[in-house]
Amino acid sequence: MFENVRELSRYILGKVKELEFRIPDIAMSRNDDIEMRNMVMSIDPDKRKELKINKSTLWYEQKKIKRERP
Repeated sequence: MFENVRELSRYILGKVKELEFRIPDIAMSRNDDIEMRNMVMSIDPDKRKELKINKSTLWYEQKKIKRERP
């Protein structure tokens, strides 16, 4: 991000003619094991409110788990 800000400042100051932002590659590892899936499936409405999870978000996540998607 710092390099992109530097590049923008050079462009604004007129030191470079073209603006080129670089987006770094992001590697993400997932850890959605059976325990986590079971925990999401067992959340009841009161627990959902306590955790401040949106009703539709929980519904969609449970739907994805039923379809066996990550």
